[in-house]
Amino acid sequence: MEKLLKWSIENSQEADTDPDSQRQKAPNPEVLAQLFGQPEDAQLMRAAMHTILDPNIDIETKETAFDNLEMLVENLDNANNLESLDLWAPLIEQLANPSPVLRKMACWVIGTAVQNNPKSQAALLMYPKAVPNLLRIASTDPSKEARLKAMYSLSSAIRNHASGYDSFKNAEGWQVLMSIIRQESQDKFDEQTKNVPDSQRHWYESDEDIRRRSIFLLAGILSTEPFDDKIEILRSLSAVPSLLELLHVEDSYSAIEKIVQILLVIAKSQAGFTREEKEGIRRGLSRAKKDGLLDLDETQNEELTAEWRLLEQELNSDKRE
Repeated sequence: MEKLLKWSIENSQEADTDPDSQRQKAPNPEVLAQLFGQPEDAQLMRAAMHTILDPNIDIETKETAFDNLEMLVENLDNANNLESLDLWAPLIEQLANPSPVLRKMACWVIGTAVQNNPKSQAALLMYPKAVPNLLRIASTDPSKEARLKAMYSLSSAIRNHASGYDSFKNAEGWQVLMSIIRQESQDKFDEQTKNVPDSQRHWYESDEDIRRRSIFLLAGILSTEPFDDKIEILRSLSAVPSLLELLHVEDSYSAIEKIVQILLVIAKSQAGFTREEKEGIRRGLSRAKKDGLLDLDETQNEELTAEWRLLEQELNSDKRE
């Protein structure tokens, strides 16, 4: 209060002695925060983590604290302050929390903090266990909600970030990603639900969601160079047959779009496709088009239409056959 009063007096005196004064000086934000009871975001972030780490506080309250922290790190400056506030380490430790709810929330906060944020992406990578733990949750966690948020975090962490991709690759991220895609295949889904009434099949839809998130992540990885190295890895993991299987059974418009993008990247490479693979792609595209999953109305989806036609052109080339 004394600092605020001093600021007020100084500016009033300046105005009296200097009629041209614009009063451009501002009071200390910390003083205003104390005066009006509005703590700075840094204080709120620390308080949220204190609540999360307190063993005497219930899960529901901790979830609320995580939710508040996630909203705070939507702000770029707040996300970048996680490092200076020493909050990254305890946040990453929460990926191993026994509570699936808190594991999910930790993934969510991490994903939001690093999304389109190179500085926070780099800060996350300073912790060697971060990406491996996210991969572990994405592939094996009993909680499907935690797995979905882990996929979100991984996508945000490595998108357009070379070091993030290297960390993903070194942690056998490719192997994990393809394992997820194969585990959550449509055949597995149909086998698991063959005796389940139609009215209850929606209980199992999270498996499809995880598979589709994996496809989206794969497409994102292949959207940046080096293409040849990434395609070589895909080939070594026999990814094309898995993608062809999905192309024949997937019923999500957005997933089909991503599969087309992935196949187009492979088609443009020196590797190309075998004759058998090309025939499988043609059948898959025909099925998707017949089922209305490849709408070639350019007014509705110019990008997908262009990609579909480019893929057709590549399929008609003599590369690799």
